[in-house]
Amino acid sequence: MNKDSKKYYSELKLFIPVHGKIERQLFSEIRFRLEELNENMEKVSYEQICEELGTPQEIVSGYFCDTDTEYLVKRLRFTQYIRRCILVLIAAIIIIAGVYCYYLHKLYLEVSEEGVPTYFIETIEE
Repeated sequence: MNKDSKKYYSELKLFIPVHGKIERQLFSEIRFRLEELNENMEKVSYEQICEELGTPQEIVSGYFCDTDTEYLVKRLRFTQYIRRCILVLIAAIIIIAGVYCYYLHKLYLEVSEEGVPTYFIETIEE
């Protein structure tokens, strides 16, 4: 695939918010069509791709019109749930790391206030 084909494909992927089984199938079909266009025409431009396949916005619009609304809502909720779980996990890691650093700093201050002996004087009596 040439540069314009990659641009078209990445824009198409950008417009579809979920990437489930149906969407992967759509992407593979589009990729196959793009590869066919690249084989048939030596230097296919972005405009030629849009004339042959339609603009990414048109393809996504058709996809949303043809796809079951219940499926889309379910996938979007699942995606939102995963994002929230990841955010909670990151927040928990940051809080745990902050508490750990606080206790390490506290321990450092205790040791530095008491003063750690650097040498010992030992007397031997006979």
